[in-house]
Amino acid sequence: MINFEEELKRFQPIPEVNQAEEAIYNNDLRDISDIVMQVSEEIRASYEQNQKTAGRMLR
Repeated sequence: MINFEEELKRFQPIPEVNQAEEAIYNNDLRDISDIVMQVSEEIRASYEQNQKTAGRMLR
């Protein structure tokens, strides 16, 4: 039978895993919701710019 208490006492973290963990958490990764928000803002800005241009053309 495995003695979990003993196993935990012998546990030593692997430095590469800790480094990878830090790199992942410190990296500003964008997820799909961030991308959708950015595209939506760009479309809205483009639409508003087109409306201003069309308004000037009608005058």
